[in-house]
Amino acid sequence: MKVEENVSEEEVRKIKEAVKNRAPVDFYCYTLTLEQKQRFQTILHIFLDECNESFLFNCLSYCLFELLDNASKANAKRIFFQEQNLNINDAADYQSGMKNFKENLSDNKEHYKEELAAGRLQVHLQLSADDVICVSVTNNTKITNAEYKRIQDKIEKTKIYNDVSDAFSDIDQTEGSGLGIITIMIMLKKLGLDTNCLKFSTSEDETIASIIIPKDSLLDISEIDELSEL
Repeated sequence: MKVEENVSEEEVRKIKEAVKNRAPVDFYCYTLTLEQKQRFQTILHIFLDECNESFLFNCLSYCLFELLDNASKANAKRIFFQEQNLNINDAADYQSGMKNFKENLSDNKEHYKEELAAGRLQVHLQLSADDVICVSVTNNTKITNAEYKRIQDKIEKTKIYNDVSDAFSDIDQTEGSGLGIITIMIMLKKLGLDTNCLKFSTSEDETIASIIIPKDSLLDISEIDELSEL
């Protein structure tokens, strides 16, 4: 196995040991740069190779990128709302803040990089393989009730979609295009999984997004080619 420059020999050893012992393995970052995304992608590739499930990589790497982006932006959003003296749990404040959040984040990347580290707002990737393949992404801020409802609404709507084009007329523009979670669900459906495979939970200290794939529910490998037809 060739080890990429952004993944150490020690990290590869940790992954192999975790898969062998059917235990979780954890990785962290504060700022989700392109280099950090590529590092997590490489980690996922190594992990799936060790699980003998490498055919899942194309699907899960897309899903992982979406969940990592969501987690990183959620942490940055909390900083933005605090700095703007806006109450993220107030509907009017939330709507007002979201009008400028994405542009502010794009224009002030170094500022958010420093603030995320100073506030110890992390993105946490956990991988595990037992009777299920589990990819879990955690950010250590609490999701609001309104945000949670929007996510659940998207998951519920996905039950009637066959491909991404079906979703365009129902997109909620508040958080952006809204296609990320919908596309994840459509891709997972093409693996023969139901909507319960994508789970979101929250507490006072963190929000967790998990993709849970029971090994005995996977379709024949030859059918995974359908994913390219989204």
